[in-house]
Parts: sequence; C-alpha cells; structure tokens
Amino acid sequence: MKNKSDTFLVSFDYTHGDIPVLIVGRRGTEKEIDIVNAFKGNEAKELYQKLTKKVGI
Repeated sequence: MKNKSDTFLVSFDYTHGDIPVLIVGRRGTEKEIDIVNAFKGNEAKELYQKLTKKVGI
C-alpha cells in the first residue's frame, strides 16, 4: 500500500435495549460521508470496546 491519509467516522448506537449497531463511514467529497461497513450485535459491541479501550502510552 502506498502512503495514504484517510479519515473515518465511527458511530455506535445501543440505546433502549435495541440491537447494538456500529457504522463506519469515510469522508467523501465535499461534506458527504460514504458508508464503508456496518456491524450489529455482539460484533458491534466488541469492535466498540476495542476502539474505545485506552492503552497506556
């Protein structure tokens, strides 16, 4: 892979006891967001936990 810079937006929703959903978007042209992938259920919760877990630096 060539050197590249990219911007992602991650959204997580687990309100009211519904099925958890995690959506990954990428900044597109101008102000639009292109949806790259979506996860639901336990996979969404696990990814959210991995992304938000603080590691010591």
